[in-house]
Amino acid sequence: MRSDADLKAELMESLDAIPAINGSDIEVNVEGGMVTLSGAVDTYQTRFQVERAARRVPGMRGLAIKVKPTAGVKHRHH
Repeated sequence: MRSDADLKAELMESLDAIPAINGSDIEVNVEGGMVTLSGAVDTYQTRFQVERAARRVPGMRGLAIKVKPTAGVKHRHH
């Protein structure tokens, strides 16, 4: 099994490769191989990119994504 530090480093590297997000937008927590990503991104497409990038990282025991898109939230009340 990979160490939590190795997983976190690879996850952060994968997330840094997504142009639409800033490294500080997403918080990465790894405990016992269980990964939790939390934060906010601009669109649902970016959230999907975050999930896809995270799932490519091998060695996780589980993945929880608590990343919310902020686009369009204010425009739902028409």
